[in-house]
Amino acid sequence: MKKSYFRLSLVLIAVLVMFSGCRKDEYDEDLLIGSWSTSTWSYVFHDNHTGSREQRGRRQDFTWRLDDDELELQFEGYEIGESEIVAFTVYIVKELKETRMEAYDRADDSKTIIIFTKK
Repeated sequence: MKKSYFRLSLVLIAVLVMFSGCRKDEYDEDLLIGSWSTSTWSYVFHDNHTGSREQRGRRQDFTWRLDDDELELQFEGYEIGESEIVAFTVYIVKELKETRMEAYDRADDSKTIIIFTKK
């Protein structure tokens, strides 16, 4: 009987360990509000879920949402031929603090971390 409880305990522990790694991090979206910069872009996030990014005088407006650890930016107004398309960038957030965010582009197979610094 003791062996059965021991085996059952081991199975339960194994299941708990497996599922504990599946949880996504959740971040406070209020920490995003404000101006941020990376090595290539300057970003502004507004509390109404709109924003913009700028690089060498080129500005792109977007709407954004933060869902667990996924920061999705939706850019409108891209034109290909005669069709207007909606483009998305999804960042996987690894850290979000008052003045620093670490994330990588979900489309980047190398998962290169991008450092965002709040201005």
